Amino acid sequence: MKVAIPYLGEIIAPRFEAARYFLVITQEKNRKSTETHVECAGPEGYRRVRLLQIHRVGTLICNGIKGSYRDMLAASGISVIQNVTGPVRPAIKAFLAGDLRVEAQAADVLTTSCDHQALIGWARELFEQHGYQAEAGPGEDSFLVDLVARITCPVCGRMVKVAVCCGAHTYNATHEIVEFHHTTGADYDARVYVCPANPTVAKFCREYGIELLDPEAGDTQTIAVGSNKLPILKGPVRNHERASMNIE
Repeated sequence: MKVAIPYLGEIIAPRFEAARYFLVITQEKNRKSTETHVECAGPEGYRRVRLLQIHRVGTLICNGIKGSYRDMLAASGISVIQNVTGPVRPAIKAFLAGDLRVEAQAADVLTTSCDHQALIGWARELFEQHGYQAEAGPGEDSFLVDLVARITCPVCGRMVKVAVCCGAHTYNATHEIVEFHHTTGADYDARVYVCPANPTVAKFCREYGIELLDPEAGDTQTIAVGSNKLPILKGPVRNHERASMNIE
């Protein structure tokens, strides 16, 4: 069991989405609990949602939290106990004693999400089948980069670096796309968002210059051996426009 509490000094932080430090407590059966202090820089709450996911937290104890972030956490399987104030230590003690409980949320608050690990496995296999080298994202600071796919450009011979985000980190795909755009910056030649498509998701991907890859569409483009085009990627690839599929 893992519990996280955002803190400011010795008290629970007033706002989850603005807290810089989290105390993560791991309680195992018949063993003494361990504590880890985790720092999270950045101005938005989405990174903090990802932080709790990365550390496999099961319960968040906090004071104030925006409904959108609470729902993202709940969609990820993380219980939220909110409106808890005062010092951190008494709150931990009360939780372990069973005196703090999660409030029931309306069933229609959440949207069904995909199996995140299944999407990662599907994307990795697809890219590797088409000649890419695919590896896990660069670590906890990468947040939304699940895979980094690399392939040699058939035109210039330089390496093409692709950031891949597999959806279902949260129920809010549009928020995820925006954060994926900001997280990757100019470090990649192409960015791919893997998610069952709908018009809204497709629109956001177009607006943010992100390629949408729908595992349910069954229309992944392939290329002939010896082609001077990059496989899978349908749109223009930064620094490798001559190797892009739809550009002559």
